[in-house]
Amino acid sequence: MNLYSYAKKIVHIIYAKFLTKKNFIYPNLYLFNLKRDELCDVKRVLFALNSREYMHLGDHLFFIPLIKTFIDSGYHVEVTATKPMLETFKMLNLNVATNQVKFEDYDLIISRFELIRRLKYHKALLVHVSKNLTKPICEQMLVEFSKYFKLKDFTAPNYGVFHNEKIAEKFKLPQNKKLLMFNLYCDASSYLITQAKKDILLNFVKEYATNPHYAILMVGSKHDKLFDKNVYDFDFIDLRGITSVRDIFELVSLANVEYYIGFDAFVMHVFSLLKKRSFIVFRGRVTKKQDTMLRKYHVHLFENDNFVTLLK
Repeated sequence: MNLYSYAKKIVHIIYAKFLTKKNFIYPNLYLFNLKRDELCDVKRVLFALNSREYMHLGDHLFFIPLIKTFIDSGYHVEVTATKPMLETFKMLNLNVATNQVKFEDYDLIISRFELIRRLKYHKALLVHVSKNLTKPICEQMLVEFSKYFKLKDFTAPNYGVFHNEKIAEKFKLPQNKKLLMFNLYCDASSYLITQAKKDILLNFVKEYATNPHYAILMVGSKHDKLFDKNVYDFDFIDLRGITSVRDIFELVSLANVEYYIGFDAFVMHVFSLLKKRSFIVFRGRVTKKQDTMLRKYHVHLFENDNFVTLLK
């Protein structure tokens, strides 16, 4: 997210605080052009997630349990997503829209609050994913939406669709070693990532990198690799810039991929969804209140999750 996007986000926060009070449903929902008691009549729902500016890869994952639950509960659901996530959503049978959508064709549009400029004139229920959280983010969305819709209990999608042993051959991975996925990058809030935080991760991963039974998989984007000024004094398999979202899911699904080490970002959430462990450094937030809340409720996706260990 660039500086201009952050400036717009601040405007959104001010807008939420002062100009949309009548639309606010505690703790973090905003309803436009519908009354609360009309939500029970909703049948056709669009999850509008196609925003490269505000829907990072990890943000898509926050909505997966809610989308799956709406589908399981009999609603007519369609989803738009950013291009990198489309194939993954299709594999999970999340009803990706195949044609250009028209917002007026739906009884309700569900999305992030940051898309308010695009959606406030439509029948929309927008989620502020980092406001007033009292539970892990996926759990909170399921609980809050269940107050207004007839939703069944959540059952996880079939992540087994990502089981693909050939992914190891594709990237020429060693078969006789345990694999750790490592990442020193984070797009969102990257200005909060200090060298001291990177050093914690580098020191931690080095313990595994020097163990002959392990191999390190470095993941990230082409941009990450191009501008990486870190000095690595250990060997790793460089997958930066050559993996898709589907590849990441398939790699995490491999039996010999054990842990993720990095910042609290997309790959960490994939590991949690597939019930594997992560060791992470929390990148932090500007205010102490938000830092405390997100450290508690954005790192874990569901209550009773024990997949993430915070490194000091």
